[in-house]
Amino acid sequence: MVAELKKVTVSNMQEYLNLDSDMDAEILQDLIDMAQEDIRNAVDLNIPLEFYQQYPVFNQAVRTMVDFTYYNRGELGEQKIGYPPSYHYMVNGIRWRVRREFANENGNTPTKP
Repeated sequence: MVAELKKVTVSNMQEYLNLDSDMDAEILQDLIDMAQEDIRNAVDLNIPLEFYQQYPVFNQAVRTMVDFTYYNRGELGEQKIGYPPSYHYMVNGIRWRVRREFANENGNTPTKP
């Protein structure tokens, strides 16, 4: 299995974003939840979040999306792109791998989203 990497939390997201206070902790948690759910929607909702969190690329995609939405709050309507290109790259990079490895661990064949 994939080497475990710590999942994205408010605390390590604050460090990633170089924030000095807990003022936006609730906003960050909402953005983390949204990014995780967005990736699961793109890959396969039948796979538990905990399985995704084992993949470093999943966690980096979450951080990338949180960073993008945190620093572009209030301006997303004016953005020419809805998602950062690196986010799409990471999600596409894990899509089939996560499905295949989850199916293999559960004795099934990969499913479509």
